[in-house]
Amino acid sequence: MKSKSEIMDIINKLDDHIADDFEAQDLDFKQWNDRSREDNVKTMISYAVCMANGGGGSVVFGVADKVKGKDLALKGIPFDIDATILQKRIYEKTDPHITPSFEDLFVQDNKIRLLIMHIFPGMPPHTTTDGAATIRQGKDCLPFTGTLRRQMVDITGQMDYTEEIIYEDWKTLFSHSAMERVREIMSRERVDETLISLSDEDLLTAIGGLKGQHLTKGALLLVGKPEAISKIIPQHRWSFRKMISDTDYSHRDDGTQPIPLALYELERFISVDNPLVTIESGLVHPEFNTYPTIALREALLNAFGHRDYRMLGTVMLKQYKERLVLTNPGQFIGGITPQNILHHPPVARNNHLMDLLDRLKLVNRSNLGVKRIFKSLLIEGKEPPLYREVGNNIELTFIASPLEQSFQKLVQQISMKGVPVEVDHLLILQYLMRHEQIDTSTAGYITQRGTEQAKELLSGLMKNFDLIEPIGRGRGRYYTLSRYAYGLLQDSLRYERQQHLDKEAVKTRILSVLKDRDLTNAEVRQITGMDRRQVNAIIKEMASEGVKIVGHGRGAKYTINK
Repeated sequence: MKSKSEIMDIINKLDDHIADDFEAQDLDFKQWNDRSREDNVKTMISYAVCMANGGGGSVVFGVADKVKGKDLALKGIPFDIDATILQKRIYEKTDPHITPSFEDLFVQDNKIRLLIMHIFPGMPPHTTTDGAATIRQGKDCLPFTGTLRRQMVDITGQMDYTEEIIYEDWKTLFSHSAMERVREIMSRERVDETLISLSDEDLLTAIGGLKGQHLTKGALLLVGKPEAISKIIPQHRWSFRKMISDTDYSHRDDGTQPIPLALYELERFISVDNPLVTIESGLVHPEFNTYPTIALREALLNAFGHRDYRMLGTVMLKQYKERLVLTNPGQFIGGITPQNILHHPPVARNNHLMDLLDRLKLVNRSNLGVKRIFKSLLIEGKEPPLYREVGNNIELTFIASPLEQSFQKLVQQISMKGVPVEVDHLLILQYLMRHEQIDTSTAGYITQRGTEQAKELLSGLMKNFDLIEPIGRGRGRYYTLSRYAYGLLQDSLRYERQQHLDKEAVKTRILSVLKDRDLTNAEVRQITGMDRRQVNAIIKEMASEGVKIVGHGRGAKYTINK
């Protein structure tokens, strides 16, 4: 928004410029319509919506914006216009309500009255009560379509609600218990001691949460008193439900505490029913929760850090007997979808809040949070998380999978080879544990990778780790866990059974072709992926099914008694 002195400086330049030259994202000039006062009110309502959606700004009424020369451009407005009535009309005709502030500016020896309408940043989308909405983009008010809204949030970052400054005494908003919790987390994450040793004020200033003795909204979400947050950011809320069924619950709790304290409360509720499994291993008996602490913490911080604070709603955690469901207001942004979230470059709706969380070591901004969630589950043999976009909310589900001790030992054994085990590898191995076979297309789908990348992953698991074996070739090729992998899983009988099933499948494939035509050894090798020796061996086994060799040498063919 522009001050009266800034606007006066522009007016003094109108002998050499037109007002349109100075219009910008936060400033516009409009000529007063002397023929219809009602049309002027409609224009004010429209510009109030436009500016509120576009981050706020000022509109100066009484100036012709395309006319050069101060005497010609300064048209003015009637002296009997009551700004209080205008303010009331704009409030009544906007949804959510917009309350502008007005200032008079008298020029040309007080002979001409200009009226400045200041619009504060709103929580888009604002519309007129008729449903119309525009948004300020540069000098223009454009229709505020869904696509434009998403593009604005995703690309320009002009609507970072958490970066806004709260012009109140920060000490009256500050929670010592929240700051104590922040310092505990910083200490646990081994943050630089020089940062931890700073006073509360210096620490908040150092991370960018305190600017000129005023907190940002992002900082308030971290260290604010619950009552202050409820007053200034009423959208912030967390809820917990212990669910009996999809419609009933046995326990509920809600709060408006700052994020670090909300995190503590939600983890505490989950821990009541997050069973531990103890694994005896020498003198050390490690314990494993049904829902790994790392996965829970990362998921909750992502929910608070990425939720849309312009929307009413709550970060909701529902605990069912067989699953956890976490939802937060807001949709995926920046091209992120449930199908590419694992590898998509990081995109933040609330850049300022995420910066604060990153500097305090509560989150990592290098897109590691989602991978940590996946890996902490997969490495224990548990099912991967499920992301969905449900209406205007993002939903994350954890399945209450049991600890697979044998799979965990397999991961430990291959980690000792010095080759890093990536999330993609774990996803493929977990899929094979449950489905026994995987092809390139399926590998690409579950790892959110392209076909060529999926081929490289499968090749790496085969050559670097000796964990999978190929069956067949060409489009019909698929992979199974290797004998070595089943050995690490202490399930060699399962491997033998799988090998038997695979051999039977190969025999069925050969027989189906032989019913139509004879086959050479080379053709069988192409169909099955076997070598010459393996083909000869399986053909001998199929003699009882009427398969025989006709001819000798290169002219030899396999046929079936018909």
